[in-house]
Amino acid sequence: MVTANARDFIELLDAPVHPGLIVFRESGLSRQEQWERLITVVEHVNKSGDEDFLLIEIAGIRQFTVSEIPEPTE
Repeated sequence: MVTANARDFIELLDAPVHPGLIVFRESGLSRQEQWERLITVVEHVNKSGDEDFLLIEIAGIRQFTVSEIPEPTE
């Protein structure tokens, strides 16, 4: 799943099995601007072969972090 609504969707990651989440940390991006940021993430995921459930946060073009899905908060 890819979303610009990071706060709400990160909180929903407490499901027993979740496919992972990609979030934009910038708001107001056009579709083209979103794609320019997303394409390098897609390439990274395809090359890594990582099948773990991940949280990927995109901060800009070629600027993203990959982490494990955080433990749910009470």
